[in-house]
Amino acid sequence: MPQNQEHSNRSDEQLIWAALKGDTSSYGVIVERYWKMAVALAISKINNITEAEDIAQESFIKAYSHLSKLRHPERFAGWLSKIVIQNCIDHCRRCGRNQGVSTLDTKTFESLDSKLAFSSNPGLDEEQVRFIRGTVAKLPEKFKKVVIMRFVVGLTSAEIAKELSKRHGTVRTWLHRAYEILRKELTPFFEEVK
Repeated sequence: MPQNQEHSNRSDEQLIWAALKGDTSSYGVIVERYWKMAVALAISKINNITEAEDIAQESFIKAYSHLSKLRHPERFAGWLSKIVIQNCIDHCRRCGRNQGVSTLDTKTFESLDSKLAFSSNPGLDEEQVRFIRGTVAKLPEKFKKVVIMRFVVGLTSAEIAKELSKRHGTVRTWLHRAYEILRKELTPFFEEVK
């Protein structure tokens, strides 16, 4: 079995222990595994794809430099998520932005299309896709975050719960509430499309 495939089949815990022993390629697998999640999480806080990618990169570097302090290697994803969020807060402070404000506008979603393979429905025209993106962007922060992680990154609700260190039931409730809001907001739109 090739070394890359062998690494990709290993658990986070196994990869972290290997990285701590000096196997940097193991940490590379971790980065590949969680890159989209880190960028999507940063985007949910920062309205700029380039800045979000920079924050994700800084977060992986910070995580690597503090890897020996991680007490539970199997919880790497949740730990990384906290680092990403803290780096977003620090970034907003440095830039003089209000850290409580997060606006995902159409430009950000268009960047997500190309960078994170967020595909739009081929049956919708550009204006309709823009309307849907704008509706998602108006969701409350915690709902927007889980919707992005579910539909942009492609994580399951169980994986999102693990990433955010939340109970699975909590994430399912947030997704359900987000769906309800989106259904209510988008019903007139879909009636128009018919």
